Amino acid sequence: MDEPVISRLNAAIRRRKTLNTVTDAMRLVNSSGDGMPGLILERYGNHFSAQIFHPKWLRQKALLTAFIRDRLKGRFFIVKNRFRSGSADPDAFSTSFWIKEASSETTVRENTLRFSVDLNDGLNCGLFLDMRKNRSLVAEKAKGLNVLNCFAYTCSFGVYARNGGAARLVNVDISQKALERGRINYSLNGIEPAEYEFIRADAMNYMERAARKGDRFDLIILDPPSFARYRNRVFSVKKDLAHLVDRALCALKHEGMLFVSSNFSSLTRKDLLTAVRFAAGKRAFKTIGRLGQDIDFPGSGRMPESHLAALLIEL
Repeated sequence: MDEPVISRLNAAIRRRKTLNTVTDAMRLVNSSGDGMPGLILERYGNHFSAQIFHPKWLRQKALLTAFIRDRLKGRFFIVKNRFRSGSADPDAFSTSFWIKEASSETTVRENTLRFSVDLNDGLNCGLFLDMRKNRSLVAEKAKGLNVLNCFAYTCSFGVYARNGGAARLVNVDISQKALERGRINYSLNGIEPAEYEFIRADAMNYMERAARKGDRFDLIILDPPSFARYRNRVFSVKKDLAHLVDRALCALKHEGMLFVSSNFSSLTRKDLLTAVRFAAGKRAFKTIGRLGQDIDFPGSGRMPESHLAALLIEL
């Protein structure tokens, strides 16, 4: 098995060669999209993270470790085992370190910007690689606009929007820890936040309050989690998407733009359009872009571990 695996790893690297001028953070192996079902491998500079969905990849520990250390000069390699968690939670995993010659934290570049990541901080490290093209699109649209970034996480969309010349930016997330990491990303890029640029709040509640106060935005970004719990409420993107979009449209200016996306594998772009149509009612809108993952996600949409449905619409 060793030679075919090495050959496929090298082919995957060659397939992504054009991205090297854009970023040093990318998905190197996208499961069956790269002929290696059950393996997700991501690069963050000289730090690497794998998600394993099949036990056969544990038997390739020596090969993968040697390849990353010798071929890619890796100094940190964390493996997240997702096939044998013993939990009903689909995001549950166990962790092991196959190379630990550096801290789990590092800084990566994307276009002209820099972002802090921590590969040992849960399943997600602080930067969603599949949103790369969408962040660039938001930056292109943001100049001079009032922008609301909901479910902001570590505020990478906010960094892009501010770098693109947004007149006002509000990052909203329920996690104070995530927002603090957003502040680090601002600092890395020399961005001085305005007062109330980071708001710890439930995104749905914030949009409702903004609409009541007449505080409306030119561009709203919605990238909600598939599932979330907050106090006594359970959020499900499949169930709550239409209501979420409705709240966003109420906080959006006339002729404003809405970016909405989801990684939930059973939610299609058609489902997003249906939710927008339901929320818009008689209000007309046009679709500016039907968006997805970048070239480092071959096979996107054909497997649960690689799925992104996204839309940019204008009222």
